Amino acid sequence: MRHYEVACVFRAEDEVFARGKETVRNELAGLGATITGEEDMGQRTLAYPVKKETRGHYLVFMADMDPAKARLIEEALKLKTELLKVMVVNKEK
Repeated sequence: MRHYEVACVFRAEDEVFARGKETVRNELAGLGATITGEEDMGQRTLAYPVKKETRGHYLVFMADMDPAKARLIEEALKLKTELLKVMVVNKEK
């Protein structure tokens, strides 16, 4: 198991953010990842429009998972409508 950070940018609306947060948690759990923490960075203005949105809600999940699953998680999350952007990063100790 390796440590990863899953950085997500959600649509800024509160109900969409709450639904998206649960979706990401379920996807991580479904692929065998263990969520060790999360950091809510709040709403921010995006540097450039993404899917016609100018604001996003940033949330970073810290998770332990198998390296083979890390790519699968990123590909699965890119298809979710609540998410504007997602990035999975290997967290070195």
